Amino acid sequence: MNNKVHHTITSLFSILLISLCLQLVSAEQKAMNHAEHDMLNEEVPKFNATGDEPMSYALFPDNKGLFYTHVAFMTLAFWLLMPIGIMLGIARSNLHMPVQILTFIVAMFGFFFGKLYGHSTPHLYRGNMHHSLGWLLFILLISQFVAGFVRKIANAVKSHISENRQYETIGLVAHSERSSGTGRSDSLTSDSTLHNNHEDMTLDDEDAPFINHEDPLDLDQEDPLGYSLNEKDPLSKRLMNKVLPFIPRFIKRGFEIAADNTFTNTICRFFHFFTGRVFIVLIFTQTISGMVVYHGVCRGWDIFGCIAHLIKGAIFYFYGMITFARYLGAFVEKGWAWNYVENGSKFSFEMIECFLIFFYGITNTWMEHFGQDSAWTHKDLEHASLAFMFWWAGLLGMLVESRAIRRMLEKAMPEMPYKIPEHSNYASTSKKMYDDNENSGRKKKHSAPNTYNFNPMPALTVFMTGISMGNHHQDTLYSSRVHYLWGLLISAAAVCRIVTYFLLFRNPPKNRVPTRPPSEALGAFLLVAGAILFMASNQGTILWLRRNHVDSMFLLNVTVSFTAMTLSYVAFLVIVKAWATNRETYKRMKKLHFARRQRLNIANQQREFEIGNHDEE
Repeated sequence: MNNKVHHTITSLFSILLISLCLQLVSAEQKAMNHAEHDMLNEEVPKFNATGDEPMSYALFPDNKGLFYTHVAFMTLAFWLLMPIGIMLGIARSNLHMPVQILTFIVAMFGFFFGKLYGHSTPHLYRGNMHHSLGWLLFILLISQFVAGFVRKIANAVKSHISENRQYETIGLVAHSERSSGTGRSDSLTSDSTLHNNHEDMTLDDEDAPFINHEDPLDLDQEDPLGYSLNEKDPLSKRLMNKVLPFIPRFIKRGFEIAADNTFTNTICRFFHFFTGRVFIVLIFTQTISGMVVYHGVCRGWDIFGCIAHLIKGAIFYFYGMITFARYLGAFVEKGWAWNYVENGSKFSFEMIECFLIFFYGITNTWMEHFGQDSAWTHKDLEHASLAFMFWWAGLLGMLVESRAIRRMLEKAMPEMPYKIPEHSNYASTSKKMYDDNENSGRKKKHSAPNTYNFNPMPALTVFMTGISMGNHHQDTLYSSRVHYLWGLLISAAAVCRIVTYFLLFRNPPKNRVPTRPPSEALGAFLLVAGAILFMASNQGTILWLRRNHVDSMFLLNVTVSFTAMTLSYVAFLVIVKAWATNRETYKRMKKLHFARRQRLNIANQQREFEIGNHDEE
């Protein structure tokens, strides 16, 4: 009976969604017929028709080879190598440092050719933000590289010092026990561990304090001196072992003091961690600013409208990528991958979404009136009202999601629906059941709650945003058409999130394995596609598209292609992280197995030696 009811409800819900989509498509077709007819008759202002429009780098014919070389090196460094290095660092892989060094080298070539192109062409864009942000990126890249190198040297010095102290301890113990007549058996142990230490088993990573160390393969429980001469050290370790013996002792002491202090242990580690995450946003910003400057759009006072579209579109762009990463299984340890984790994050992902919506709304409400005219226009009021909606919708979502408010509401509920005489048997039984529930509730309070929640406010906010911006008044029919397209896509993405809640409400996740609801993959695709059109709907880009005769069909096809490329890129990075994690896990398991086997061999040799001594006696 329950399955039949469930099937009926699912069918009705599917019919409702199909009907809604058909209505949207029908309205879309009618609007398209009228809009396409009118857009064909719209006049597009030609380039420099008034005589005061400046030249752009895209139209400047000289030194294109330097420009394309600059773009190639920067794309290779910041869009391929650096994200791979970040994923390897999160996975605690020893390949992190070589990839980051290669990134630094390739990026230096990109900066070099960028400066050559800048000096060989005239300045064609006043207030070139790409140039200023490029220098900031250059300084941060060098600072992060130096911080990472300092931490690597500090860890190597501390490892070498710790190793020498272990050797001294092993030598004293071995000498003492040889004096007492047990030299043969224990020399096996000391010889087998002469060139190995426990530091090689732990992978150096700047994110160590931010990663859960509750690993079932805890090598600290094993014998730190249980490794063989055949175990090969990492390349950096072998180089350090060859160089350090030739360094005077007082210099080593200075390195020891410099390696173990607040600067290297805390400041460098946090700076390396922070800049590695900020680089993701900076690289995207620098790429977009380069496209704007190269094509010469968003000049003068139009820059504020362009920035508004680019920032808001970028938020949805990253939101779509994170949604797809969650679908693939990212943040599984926190319970954010549509799975259940008993000791997950303190905050649900819906709480983070609501907070970001609230923060965006409360800040942008007062930032929607930047322009040449001090008077408020109709568009200013439209933008401010959208931010005002985000403000209160985000606040409502946080109130709904707050666990503290939930507990307060549960405490305010009556204990029993009606009064029962105390001398009755049912009263005593009910009191016992209530006490049991209270005790179990206290136990659950101390345990981590389920991080999976059904909060519709983020999806509702995105849905209303899409509908609102799809009806945003524009100066041209072409721009109205583009706004309608990305508003429709974002609203459809919100519907996909509601479908996810509907599916998982019937079958909630019960373990750590990600459920991967297909509606989330579809929603991520729609979010990224809508975000790309959102960023392209600013006034300068719309004018450039119209001048190049890019109609709405071609624009939508290109947008879908870029969306597929973006999500493939996200999947590639997640696969790299998974591969590196599995690789390091295999190496640790191999070391663990090797250590156990060596300890067993030493124990067998010691037993044989004791048996031989017993036979001699």
